[in-house]
Amino acid sequence: MHPDNFGGHVVNPNTDGIRKTLITVFLTFVLILSTALAATPWLHVDANKIKDPDGNVVILRGVSLIDLGFLYEWHGGAYAMIDRLTDKTDSQGSSPGFYPKVIRIPIAPPDTNPSWPHRFDPNDDTFYNDYLRPIVDYCKWKDLYVIIDWHYIDNTWDKVQQTTEFWQYMAPRFAADSHVIFELFNEPINPGASDTDRWLATRDDMQTWTNIVRASAPVNIILVAGPSWSQIIGPAATYPVSGTNIAYVSHIYPGHWLSGNTWYTDSITACAAVHPVIMTEWGFSMSMGEDWLLNGTITNYGQPLTEFLELHGISSTAWVASYNWGPPMFWDDWTLRCGDGEMGCFTKDYLYEKRNDDQPYPAANNMIDFAAFAAQWKRTDCSGPDYFCDGADTTCDGQVNLEDLGIFLRDWLEPSD
Repeated sequence: MHPDNFGGHVVNPNTDGIRKTLITVFLTFVLILSTALAATPWLHVDANKIKDPDGNVVILRGVSLIDLGFLYEWHGGAYAMIDRLTDKTDSQGSSPGFYPKVIRIPIAPPDTNPSWPHRFDPNDDTFYNDYLRPIVDYCKWKDLYVIIDWHYIDNTWDKVQQTTEFWQYMAPRFAADSHVIFELFNEPINPGASDTDRWLATRDDMQTWTNIVRASAPVNIILVAGPSWSQIIGPAATYPVSGTNIAYVSHIYPGHWLSGNTWYTDSITACAAVHPVIMTEWGFSMSMGEDWLLNGTITNYGQPLTEFLELHGISSTAWVASYNWGPPMFWDDWTLRCGDGEMGCFTKDYLYEKRNDDQPYPAANNMIDFAAFAAQWKRTDCSGPDYFCDGADTTCDGQVNLEDLGIFLRDWLEPSD
């Protein structure tokens, strides 16, 4: 069916000027509406909640990647991994598709693993231009939030210069990206005489880096970790980092959860009562050998942990989307590890179950119901982006959204050549 005879609608050449004006008005409206209803709008902190611009509470649930440079070189590529983690036709486990809302992107500092490929260098834009920026943009296209994680495991005071250089470089480059969140320092160690002393010593450096980020990126949410490998965050309830849009990071593995020591969960609970908390690492596997930290099951760790997260409104990213970094979600043929002692299918099923809960407005991936209105405009040729599929899915991506509406309006209003 040709656009000049769309369902019996015949174009009158005398109305060409009016029609072109209407096209401009409608497409401008669609562009504005698309921005207002973006699937990854700016988020902000309000008391102990993360919220969208309309004040709806948002809980981000997703998956962490391995080091980005490593992933590009040795794990089949970052794009393939994002596609794997967003495959809505993946029927493994008990769910019909993969539905994360956030992807954590660790960046290992070059002094920690100098032999790994594609290291960040503050004096060279190659890492940003060729690796980080493209995958961050790809996640945006997939309606995903991104956590950029500076993946040190060290005393913060030993890495002040390196971390300062990293955030001076990164913060201004992502300051305009509504879907980007900054995780300042993966796992501080920072010894001290007490939990409070350790936290205050860590907080001083976190404050320095928060101020650096805020100098050029005033809006993006900042994630602050505590000492003892991101486990001491309770004192932040009383002694927070100064600033706005700040959330706190926790990491809990089976060795902590199954220890019987409530110190781990008490710290999280105390902080979560006052500030938002994001558990950027959790995971388990019984196929890792005798590993006290990672050995756990769905029954004794995965299910009770995620119930704890939901009870306290805690966002999370499962560690890790890999087959040889631990605890792994995949086998080496990229099938998910399933069963009570593995986290792959459990993570996928958890994300599917919560796919529409606590999401930024509008929920369900910016879906809108104009299918009934547009269903009469059909083309069966789906060979290119300018053709309609059957129904209102004009972009042939399996969903009806504002992009489809824009194409529909263009073809409905535009006169034939």
